[in-house]
Parts: sequence; C-alpha cells; structure tokens
Amino acid sequence: MLLVIGLDGATFDLLEPWLAAGHLPTLARLVAQGVSGTLRSIRPPVTAPAWASFMTGKNPAGHGIFDFFRPHSPDLDRPQLVNAADMQARPLWDYLSAAGRRVGVLNVPLTYPPSPVNGFLVPGLLSPDEGETTYPPGFLRPYHAEPGPYRLTPRIIYHPRRTAAFIADVQAVTAAQIRYALRIAGDHPVDFLMVHFFMTDLAQHKLWRYLDETHPFYRPAAGARFGTAVRDVFAQIDTALAALLDRLPGDTAVMVMSDHGFGPQRQVVNLNLGLMAAGLLALKPKAWVRLRAALARQPQAARWAMRLLRLGGRERLLGYADVDWQQTTAYAQGHMGQVYLNMQGRETQGIVPPEDYLAARARVMQALRDLREPATGRALVANVIPREVAGDGPYLAAGPDLHVIMADPGDVAYPMFATDGPLLARQWLADSGNHRPEGILVACGPVFRHGRIHQARLIDLAPTILHLSGVAVPDDMHGRVLMEMFTDEFQQAHPVYTQPAAFQTFAASSDETQAAQAAMVGRLRALGYLG
Repeated sequence: MLLVIGLDGATFDLLEPWLAAGHLPTLARLVAQGVSGTLRSIRPPVTAPAWASFMTGKNPAGHGIFDFFRPHSPDLDRPQLVNAADMQARPLWDYLSAAGRRVGVLNVPLTYPPSPVNGFLVPGLLSPDEGETTYPPGFLRPYHAEPGPYRLTPRIIYHPRRTAAFIADVQAVTAAQIRYALRIAGDHPVDFLMVHFFMTDLAQHKLWRYLDETHPFYRPAAGARFGTAVRDVFAQIDTALAALLDRLPGDTAVMVMSDHGFGPQRQVVNLNLGLMAAGLLALKPKAWVRLRAALARQPQAARWAMRLLRLGGRERLLGYADVDWQQTTAYAQGHMGQVYLNMQGRETQGIVPPEDYLAARARVMQALRDLREPATGRALVANVIPREVAGDGPYLAAGPDLHVIMADPGDVAYPMFATDGPLLARQWLADSGNHRPEGILVACGPVFRHGRIHQARLIDLAPTILHLSGVAVPDDMHGRVLMEMFTDEFQQAHPVYTQPAAFQTFAASSDETQAAQAAMVGRLRALGYLG
C-alpha cells in the first residue's frame, strides 16, 4: 500500500529546525529512515495548477490549468473558477483505477467534479459547500453525525485583530479533517490513499509575520503570543500521521510532499501600474476613472474614498472594467507574476495581431525588466520568462505569455491597479507569507533508499507513484520516474514500462449553479487567494 500526505506549501526552511528540535517526531522518523529532498514546483507555483501538475504529471501547458480562474474571461473582474472538468489530462488515480487498484483521495484541490474511481474521492478546495460533491455520491453521509460536518476552510477570516480566533478555527478545520481521515482509512481499505491538508498553506499566508523576527510586520508581543501557531498546525498533522500509520499495514510505503514552498511576503508590486507607466496599459479617458486613478495612488486618499464610496475589501477603486483595451498591449492577472498580451482572437477586446506577437512581447519584457523601486532605484525584476520556456504543451497559448520573477522573493507581484498605494507598497492587511518554488518530498518504506534526493520535480510524482504501484506510465507525461529514490533491488526487479495515454478532451462543467460559483469565488477572495 502507498500513503501520500499532501502538506500544502510545506517548506524545509521551516520544517528542518522543527525536525531538529523534536517538534515533528513522526516526520523526523520518516526523514531519518527514508529519502528526502527539495521538490521543485511548476511555474507559476500556484495551488490550482500545481496540484493539477502533481496529479497529471504534466506542466500547466499540458493540462490547461494556469491559475484559480479560467483565463481570458470576458469579465476579468469576475473570474470564473476552474474545476476538474477544465483539466485536459487524466489524474493518476484514473490510471490506478483502470489497473484494478483501489484508491482513496481525500481533500485534494481541483478534484471536483470527482471522476469515477475504483474506491472513493472526497474533493478539496475549489468544490462547492452544498450538493453532492463526492464519489460515490453520498460517501460522507454516514459520517455526518460522527465525526461531524466535513470542513474545507475556516469560517473566521484573518485580521490582525482576530488572530487568536482565526488560529483556533484553522486548528478546528485541521482537526475535523484528521478525524475524517482516521475514520475513513479504518473503514475503507485501499491500495493507494492520499490525504491533503490545506490549512498549512493558509496558516503560512496569514501568520508568517508572527514567526519571522525579520518581517516588517513582526511585533515582539504578538510574536511571543502567536509565534508557534504555524508549527502547531504542522504538529497536529504530525500526530495524526502517526495515528494513521497505526491503522494501515506495517509495510505501507509513505510519501509526504508539498505542491510548493513558502517564504515571507514583505511588499507587493502592482504590475499593472508598472505597465501603465510604460504606456502598455491605459485607463479609459473618462474623468471619473482618472479621478479614481489619482486617488488610488495616494494611500490615505484611497482609504478615504473607499469609505466614502462604501467600497469594502472585495471591491477596488479601479479594476479591469476601467481599462481602455483599445490602447492596451499587456495586462497582469494572477498573484505570481503572470502577464498576458492583449491578443486579437484570444482576449475579448484584443488588439495585438498574431504576427506582432514576438515584437510586442519583447517590448513588454523590456518594460518589466526596467521596473525600479522608486526610492532606491533597485531593480525589482530578476527575470521575465517567456511562456515556452516555462513549459511546453498543447495548451501553451491559453496560459500567461510571460512569468515575472522578482529580484527579492519577498516582493510579490500583484495584478492590482495601485489600489492601496504606489508601485511598491506594504499592506498591513495583506498576506505576510507567500509561495516559493521549493516544496518538500519525503518517502519512507521498504522500497525506498535512505538519504537525499536531488532535482526532483512536482511533475515527477505521478509517474513515480504509478511505477511504484505496478502501473505503466502514460507516454505523454512530462515528468519522469524518480528511480533514484528506490533500492537497487527494486530498480532491478521493476523496469519502467509505458502505456499510451488515455486522453480525453473535457468540456468545462456546467453543473455548478451561478450561486455555487459565486459562493466559491467569495470564499477564495475572503481567504486572500483572489486578491
């Protein structure tokens, strides 16, 4: 049997000192007795495309998921969230099921609507709160009385004044998911079980300021009170992992992984303002839009105007509706430096003809490289990566045209229009932690070596899991089998076999009601995942 634990956003930068100090004894044992190393995420290292890459073994250009939302929407201010039906590749549990393996999947993002599997699937983030969401339908119904309602996200939204209540709710969500995992693992034996924990990501986004004394938002009193909160969430899961292993066969192979890493977020860079300054993005020439643009560049005036206009945290002084698309070459959308050209035939009001793509892209790349911190002249951008360098595939043209890599990883590229300040701003209510490309991989069991693994990638896990399970690897996966993880005996006895990919083009699901879609957008926006 194989057990896979997904610790969303886990990073060895935090885990290694906690392991050394004895705070995570179960994970420490797995590291000591198994193989471990950094796991390289995809670009951009965003939750939705990263988990799609994990489960399909493909780069985003191979499965068509590039962010939480569908790109090139007619209304960019009201994005349509992606779901599993948007993923143009089959997940690894489909191949396991087809080969006769029994599978169980708990809480993994982007698994709604669930595909029929030989076992059970309980979707995670990006699934509705109501209605039938599991496979088989009604799978969770017997558990509603005990251990209680299944929870995906906290009810309490983070604010510095609500830190204690937020932490308690994050721990409550984690505890509920642990209770379900333990009950279900005991009731439903499978060959492959995956349990994902999302609260590790959310806790780092919101609570990094309390554990990092170098963070600009760190305050000693708050740090003394809340500085162990993120570690405590990981410790909850570490204890649960020990209990889960007690319920599984003694020869169970274990894999602990993350979709990306984490680090401090100190400042936000408003990329759309930078594009405006370079003449590559224009606002409508209406006086009202110009007034709001002027207000938006003054933090105090912006806050005054938002109160006067009764604009809450979910609305902005400026948005994509204020863009003059007939005068706009490029725009930023997404939270990890994704930039799109305003292409004819792709964007709703595109102006860049296909024959001018490379020349227009070169101009945008240079403008982004030229971005400087106003106060110091420091270069803000380390690199601008064209889409084909980020990863090739049949859906390449649907994704971002450029990926902006910041010179300081603590500067996070946002798509806003200077709504809370100038080009570079510190936002007290914003996240204090954000994603890094370096995730984690730990594997322990009779077939795994002891020691370190190098150059492992997120897209390598699907083919590796299939090979470990005795299933031939689909020939269209971008990842490779990490043979160096395995013992010499296993490698000699189990050469890699491939099979033709069971490919099917899916249409986006229309089963969700507008109300369900709006509720999910609202939930993600409130949690800080959509700006």
